[in-house]
This record gives sequence, C-alpha cells and structure tokens, in this order.
Amino acid sequence: MSKATEQNDKLKRAIIVSAVLHIILFAALIWSSFDEHMDAAAGGGGGSSIDAVMVDPGAVVQNYNRQQQQQASAKRAEEQRDKQAQQQAEELREKQAAEQERLKQLEKDRLQAQEAAKEQAEQQKQAETAAKKAQEQQKQAEEAAAKAAADAKAQADAQAKQAADAAKQAAEAAKKAAADAQKVAEAAAAKAAADAQKKVEAEAAKKAAADAQKKAEADAAKKAAQEAEKKATAEAAKKAAAAEKAAADKAAAEQAAADKKAAAAEKAAADKKAAAAEKAAADKKAAADKAAAEKAAAGKAAAAKKAAAEKAAASDVDDLFGDLSSGKNAPKGSNSGSAGGASPAKGSKPGQGGASQAEIASYIAQVQAAIRGHLYDWDSFQGKTCTLRVNLSADGTILSVKQEGGDPAFCQQMLSATSRMTKFPKPPSQAVFETFKNAPLDFKP
Repeated sequence: MSKATEQNDKLKRAIIVSAVLHIILFAALIWSSFDEHMDAAAGGGGGSSIDAVMVDPGAVVQNYNRQQQQQASAKRAEEQRDKQAQQQAEELREKQAAEQERLKQLEKDRLQAQEAAKEQAEQQKQAETAAKKAQEQQKQAEEAAAKAAADAKAQADAQAKQAADAAKQAAEAAKKAAADAQKVAEAAAAKAAADAQKKVEAEAAKKAAADAQKKAEADAAKKAAQEAEKKATAEAAKKAAAAEKAAADKAAAEQAAADKKAAAAEKAAADKKAAAAEKAAADKKAAADKAAAEKAAAGKAAAAKKAAAEKAAASDVDDLFGDLSSGKNAPKGSNSGSAGGASPAKGSKPGQGGASQAEIASYIAQVQAAIRGHLYDWDSFQGKTCTLRVNLSADGTILSVKQEGGDPAFCQQMLSATSRMTKFPKPPSQAVFETFKNAPLDFKP
C-alpha cells in the first residue's frame, strides 16, 4: 500500500513539473511574439529570423488527458487493492475469531474433563480410604473376637478345673463320711454285743435257769445290732451318694454355666465380628452406591444433554428444511409414497421411505454443521430464507444445486458455500438417501 502511495506521489510531481514547464513554454512563446511585433512596428528593414519550437496545443491537451486517465486508473487500482486487502483482513479476523472461539471451547472442555477426572480420583481415593478403614475395623473386630474367645476358654477351663476339684473334694468327703458312719456302726454293734455278752454272763451267773430267755435276748440283741449296722451302713451310703450327687450336680451346673458363658462370649464375639463385617460391607456398599449414583448422575446428565441435542436437532427439521416435513416441497421420484414425493413426518410413516424422525434429525444436524463450516457469516442473515434444490448421490456427493427462491444475497452466499463443498455427509441409510436425494431445502439462519 505504501508503494502505491509513493507511485501516486511521483506521478503527481511529474504532472506538476510538466504543467509548470508547459506554462513557462507558453509564456516564452508569447513573449517572443511580442518582440517580433515590436521589431516590425519599428520598421527595421533588415529583420533577423528567430528559431522557435511550435507546441501543438491539442497534443498537450491529449497528453494531459492521458496522464489524468493514468492517474485515475492508478487510483481505481489502488482503491480496488485497498478494498480487497480490507476484505481479506476482515475474513482473516473472522477466521481468527472463530479459531480463538474454538480453542477457547476446547480449553474449557479440557478443564472440565480435568476437573471431572480430579473429582473422580478424589472419590475413588475416599472409597479406598473407607474400604481400608473398614478392613482395619474388621481386623480389630477379629482380634477382639479371638481374644474374647481365648479369655472365655481360659475362664471356662479354670471353672471346669474348680468344679473337678470340688467334685473330688465332695467324693473324698462322702467317702470319709461313709467310713466314719461304718466305724460308728461297728463301734455301736461291738458295744451292744459287749453289753449283751456282759448281761448274758451276769444273767447266766444269776439266772442259769432262764437260758432260753437269755438266748432269745441274745438273738434279739444280735438282730438289733445287725439291723443297726445295716441301717447305719445304708444311711452312710445314702449320705455319700447324696453328697456325691450334689457334688456332681454342682460340678455339672458349674460346667454348664461355664459352657454357657463361653458360648455366650463366643456368640458375642461372633456377633461383634459379624456386625463389624456388616458395617464394613455397608460402608463399602455405601461408597459403591455413592460412586454408582454419581456415575448414574453423570450418565443421566450426558443422556439429558444428548436428548437436548437430539431435541434441538429434531426441532431443526422444520427450521433447516422448511416444508420438507409437511410434504409441500417433498422430493419427487419413483420411490415416493405419493405423486408429490416423500415427506418425512413424525416417526416412521409411509411416504418416508422408512426413515425415522431421529435419522432425519441427525442427518439434518450433520448437513447444517457442514454448511455452516463453509459460511462464516451465517448469523448475519438472521430472518432471511433461501430455498435450494440439492441433488445428491448415495455417498453424499453434491451433483447439482439450484436456487428456487428466497433472499438473493443470502441465496448467493449459500450457492458460494455449496460450491466450496464437494459433498454433504453420507446419508446413514438408504431410506434417508431416498428422502433427500433430490429435495428442496429451506435454509433459515
């Protein structure tokens, strides 16, 4: 641009210098003509000839006009270059703005992904900490249960030993009591026998005639002694059996109490261990449920976002393709469901060639994104429409594009955008291709 300005300055200076020289030349010619008239008027017979250069005014004017035209042409060329440079600079600024926006969005997505990964790592760390804590609690519970079982077993062994000692002591006491009772009975029998013998001897000395009576008394005394001895032995045996039974019952009761206490301790330890394990499992399950809930919430948010995108894409069916869904501008062809051609509507109905609303909406979104990628000033045509009939091949190649109505400026931009494209996205199915292979498309920014 500075080079063109410098050339213009040089051209202006050349024109100015040329004009000044022409003015000086005209002045010299006029002055010389005045001198010749003055000499002729003086009557000088021997006049002298003057060499003069004749300037053609027409040539001067033509040269001047040619210079003016060159200057105007240079000025127009300069303006055209300036305008082209400004347009290129504007397009570059728009591309740079779009690129910056894209980079900004990518950075935002990266930061969000990084934050999500960090949060997930933190949650996983918390879950691992909770699981580790639960394992430690379970280990402590197992150690406490083992210790309690060992203490209960030791206590039960001590109580059993005490019961055995008590039973042994009771048996010894019963045995001693039986021996004492037998000794008492034998002593009583011996005393009775001695008394009877003494009485018999005394009576024999006094009453020799009453031998039969004495004999009967002796027999009675003997029988009484035997019965007393038998009774004492039975009583001693009965007392010993009762004492032994009491000792056995006491030992059994103490053993049962010790067993019951040991079983209760083992049951308490098992319950405590089970409770600790259950708590650990509950904590682990809660952590897993929390992670699953957060994952489900993330999946739900992604599904909602996807559903919103699909809903927005579905709403673009009427916005991007206009009357295509009502059948007014449906594509005509041999595969049409009626004489007016296929007309996609809600769901998969006859006349669509089998294409569902979701497939149509998805393909519309792809086509819209492809076109907007080649039309940078899409938003500047808000409120304007353009109808183009696009003829596609099965792989999405654009065979022809014709304008059928709409705003001329917007349609011109749309034609320029499609001319820069070799193909649309490939239709996802034959049904979608049949719907759009020769369809009039209404574009509405």
